[in-house]
Amino acid sequence: MASLSLAAALVEKAQNAAPPVLTVIGSGGKTSLIWRLAQHQRHEKTLVTTTTRMFFPPKEAGLYDYLLDASGLAPESFRPQAGISLAGVRDGSSGKYGALPPSLLASLIPSFDLVLIEGDGSRMLPLKAWAPYEPVVPTATTLTIGILPLWPVGLPVSPDIIHRLPLFSTLSGAQPGEPLNLQHLVPVITGHLENKPRGKGLFSEARGQKILFFNQIEDPRSGEQAQQLVSLLPPAFLAGLTGIIAGSVQQNRMVFLWEGSGA
Repeated sequence: MASLSLAAALVEKAQNAAPPVLTVIGSGGKTSLIWRLAQHQRHEKTLVTTTTRMFFPPKEAGLYDYLLDASGLAPESFRPQAGISLAGVRDGSSGKYGALPPSLLASLIPSFDLVLIEGDGSRMLPLKAWAPYEPVVPTATTLTIGILPLWPVGLPVSPDIIHRLPLFSTLSGAQPGEPLNLQHLVPVITGHLENKPRGKGLFSEARGQKILFFNQIEDPRSGEQAQQLVSLLPPAFLAGLTGIIAGSVQQNRMVFLWEGSGA
């Protein structure tokens, strides 16, 4: 399988909608992927925002061109220009930016050529399970990208690598202290264990096309693990996906491990 540019391939996959609205969920590289995609499309009118809360990088980092604090934004007066617009509602106490009101987000989307949304939080840990209120995927989403890294496989199950550990144990069957294995990750992705519902899986709230992305795949061993995990996913679940990719946001490369008939 030939290696492809991650950003170019994902943007191309989303081009069947106008504008494409990509919501990124999961753990292990969401924010990095969003910025990779935004930089790739910087020549167009690109919106970056969140439906949860996120730290916005300083302007001097050069990642975006315009900062929109929605607490004082009148949508009818905003005319996007080519470049990256970063939008949210500033929380003065935490320094983070929160979600735009849904009606404001809906009114802004048609003005952009590409919309990139972070729809999940994982406390900067590589794995997680989901509370009833997350992830938050807007109805306008045309492509949901679910991210999962595989490097924690083999490590002891613990709060050092897993956000919402009790929920994760219920979902996956992995108990604290035991080594994490690939079988544990199947219900994390699908929400089912041995064909029985176990809780919210990665794509439980997904909308539009759905791509599963194994991130931080940067050596032959992790690539083999990704292929093994694909083989463990049930056909009924695969039927609902557009594709499965393995790659690296940092290296901006990927390969398709599996593509659905509608891909």
